Amino acid sequence: MKSWKNLASLAFSLFVAVSGLPPALAADPPLKVSASYDLSDSQGEMTFFELMASPKSGIKAALDRDHGEPVRVVSAVTFRKRAGNFAHLRKLESRFVDGADGLDALVGSLAGQTIPVSSMYGRVIGALKSQKLAKTNDPQQLSRLAGALVPVIAIASGKGVLVRLDDENYCYNYGYAPGSGGADLEADKTSRKTGRSYGASIERNAYDPSDNDYLRGLAVYAYEASDRELAKFYSVLFQILLKSDASGLKDLSPAGQTVMSDFMAIYMAELDRHLMTGLKMYEWENALTEITMLAAYSAQDQGLTLDPRSGSDNQTNSRELVSSGELPPRDRLTGFFGVGTQGSGLDGRNKARRHALTKKVVAAMREQSPELVTRIEDLMKLEARVDLYDFVMNRINNFKTQDLVRENADELIDALVKFVMATRGGLQLQ
Repeated sequence: MKSWKNLASLAFSLFVAVSGLPPALAADPPLKVSASYDLSDSQGEMTFFELMASPKSGIKAALDRDHGEPVRVVSAVTFRKRAGNFAHLRKLESRFVDGADGLDALVGSLAGQTIPVSSMYGRVIGALKSQKLAKTNDPQQLSRLAGALVPVIAIASGKGVLVRLDDENYCYNYGYAPGSGGADLEADKTSRKTGRSYGASIERNAYDPSDNDYLRGLAVYAYEASDRELAKFYSVLFQILLKSDASGLKDLSPAGQTVMSDFMAIYMAELDRHLMTGLKMYEWENALTEITMLAAYSAQDQGLTLDPRSGSDNQTNSRELVSSGELPPRDRLTGFFGVGTQGSGLDGRNKARRHALTKKVVAAMREQSPELVTRIEDLMKLEARVDLYDFVMNRINNFKTQDLVRENADELIDALVKFVMATRGGLQLQ
């Protein structure tokens, strides 16, 4: 039998290492940006959805305003002082012919210019091409490099919205178009492609995790964590979502804090995109949270998960359910991600696959802990025998149900943590 515990420890160390920062190094203090929010200011007073969606004072409103104001690019000297706040800086520098000097030359060529947010990408990729700064001439690689550089240059120039989770963990958000609020869903298809978010934690500077980065880090963490640690993790997660309360984050292990800061970075990005459409499309923050809840079950040897070994293409791969124990811990959640025309990322066909599993898990929990399932249904005013993973998140992120969520927050947190942790011990699925 493979020693997955040792391999999992190595995998998480590698996950931290790829961000370009040595492990066990606290994040630098956050940079001064256009707007800043501290969860402690809203703790217990509103749900995170309300903090995000409030029309004038919410995080999305601040992002909308920030998108409307241009970037005044700082000097290369100032950029160099601030850019160390990003964990992947060395990785970006490695893409330039002259390394760090090449990146400084790029910033220097833009310094002092006032550039609309929507024009930053064009200016950066134009400078890369005209000055032949990058190691590659491949159009797709140049596009990805420009897309990665723009937010770092902009945030170092004072743009973006900071959300402080606590004294050690925070997130940057930058470049999100306002969207139409659902009035023009075709236009929103373009708006949803904008923006980038970064998570910084007690052991790593700001980093923009991809879905798969997050899923791998989460899987290893959920596999390795003790029951006590993982229960704390889910308690902190629901405290944040239901009460804007991150006060328990400091009690998690450094690995747990890193996973949580990455979760919040992606969650804010996806909730903003959902709000761009007036909640009519792109409920990707709900998908992210459902998979995070499933990790308690699917990251364990005795769990089931979607098999990622056939690849991530949605059109050619079915990704059947397999025993989680067949896979290395870092791969036990990546089957929930896929790309293709029938739903990309965590949505579309991936949503249908995920819910086929969550419905089985909920059915097994109805047999094992019927009173706990009923308690959640009653608190959320759900019809009997629905998929709790799906419907709970639709209650949490819904304009019409915020009073319900806020008023029952403490009981819901207790019930949801108990539900998720009860799945960790293994279930007999039908």
